[in-house]
Amino acid sequence: MKNKIILIVGVAVVLLCGCKKDEVKVPGYLHLDKIGLQERADANAASPEGFMTCDIDAVELIAYWSGDEKETVLGTFQLPCTLPVLRDKNITRLTLVPVIKQNGIAATRIEYPYYERIVLNDVPLVTDSTTNIGTQNAEGEWEVQTCYRPWTVQQIVDGQILTTSDTVLKVLAQEYFEAIQFTTIFDSSKVDRTTDPNLIRSGTGSGVIVVPADKQTLDFEINNDIVCNDPTAYLYLEMDYKTDVRLSVGMKSAYYDGGTTSTQSAMTLYETTEWKKIYINLGRLWSQFNYHSTFRVVFSALNTSGNGGNVYLDNVKLLQM
Repeated sequence: MKNKIILIVGVAVVLLCGCKKDEVKVPGYLHLDKIGLQERADANAASPEGFMTCDIDAVELIAYWSGDEKETVLGTFQLPCTLPVLRDKNITRLTLVPVIKQNGIAATRIEYPYYERIVLNDVPLVTDSTTNIGTQNAEGEWEVQTCYRPWTVQQIVDGQILTTSDTVLKVLAQEYFEAIQFTTIFDSSKVDRTTDPNLIRSGTGSGVIVVPADKQTLDFEINNDIVCNDPTAYLYLEMDYKTDVRLSVGMKSAYYDGGTTSTQSAMTLYETTEWKKIYINLGRLWSQFNYHSTFRVVFSALNTSGNGGNVYLDNVKLLQM
């Protein structure tokens, strides 16, 4: 809370110093509770149920007033937020940038490159008054919606990439554990599907991995070879999870063509009784494999307590941009 107050005061001071023509002594306020995720209006086909889960916990706001030479960065704020703006003139264009916790770490909040920025025009700003951004949802929160950038699903047959679309965002692997799906990207002998409404994250199913008490580790992986030939690409694994044991997430690949494969961990997720959304940056780990073009995403359930338990997964997506 103290850091948020300092940040807000800092923004107010910056705007006060930067505003000569329209300088005011009493600010107007902008308020936003939440950024949600919705399907693109131009989507060719409906996404599987449960696809639109997100954890956008902060927002960067960028304002432009007609007549100004450039945009003004108001700052990045954890949601919900209310921020003062020392102008008494409607905002010509307000850009909202969705921000997430990379690898679940609050100190590494970043703009998530796969989400579209939200642009609002002619936003009212009145001295000593609060402008609520967006519309009220069923919980009474003021919310705006973003969506994924245009995307295509990568298709690989016999090691060859068949996808020819020039879209920026590519889905390299996906699994939603829905009843309508007839295939799975995981080994079904290790990753099962549950339809128990008390255990699923969203939609009609979630994945479950049963870890016996007598097993120290249980390894499983995305069975598909992932092919990415662009070492400059962003590479993120998204998923919802809850787990009774620790869960290591990593990559298996060779360091050069024809080399022996090796497995390295990107991070370890701790036990949680509540569903959580995680965005894991695999790019740094991929660099340790010299950006070898073919790899697999691997998981290891770590039964450190010796009690065993279950790992639940849903909405697993490997994204490239």
